[in-house]
Amino acid sequence: MSSSNESTIEKEKEIENKSEKIYIKYFLIGDIDTSKIITEYITNLITTKEKKNAIQIFKRLCKSTERRYEENNIITAKQNKYFFSLFQPSIVFIAYALDTYPQTLIFELFENLRKNNILSMINEETKELNPNGRQNLKQMIENYQANEKIKRFEEIKKDIADVKIEVKKNINKMIDNINNVENLEDRAKELNEESKEYMENAIYDKKITWWQNAKLRIIILSILVIIVVGILWYVL
Repeated sequence: MSSSNESTIEKEKEIENKSEKIYIKYFLIGDIDTSKIITEYITNLITTKEKKNAIQIFKRLCKSTERRYEENNIITAKQNKYFFSLFQPSIVFIAYALDTYPQTLIFELFENLRKNNILSMINEETKELNPNGRQNLKQMIENYQANEKIKRFEEIKKDIADVKIEVKKNINKMIDNINNVENLEDRAKELNEESKEYMENAIYDKKITWWQNAKLRIIILSILVIIVVGILWYVL
């Protein structure tokens, strides 16, 4: 391992031991029409190779004929990531950050820089960011380096996850309720069919009973008629 790499690793460990951690190692604003780097934000953690890779991304964008404005792009390195977006008319933001840093915050930083008119602070003659612009860029990046910013993001992320879990539970309850209603409807249909069958059987049994009683009455009446006729015949 080279002495420069060892020095960088030692610096990273030293930073990690402090209360504030550097997440965004490098930031570049460039004009792809003129192939000019407007400004750079450089930390002591960025290596020569990492900075060179960021500049190579910028050069490839300058040569590209395809322009997709306000599209969020990510290139993954060994441990960290390069983020970049192109804004009208030809300005690109490129950030090199730790792999653990939420990419949502990087692209939020891009958007806030644009909304805060950082591009209006570019000197028309030199095509460089003026002192006020460099100061604003530095302050905003440092704000996004703050642990409090990450902590708040993680809290929001957790809240969203909790809401998703609660929504999923409610959806499952609704599905269970729907299934229960369907089961009740099925059971009601079964009971309705059973009641119809019971009524049909009851009517049939009633008819059978009536017919049996009628036959019994006919038999008894016939016997009585025979007895009466027999008595009359004997008497006469």
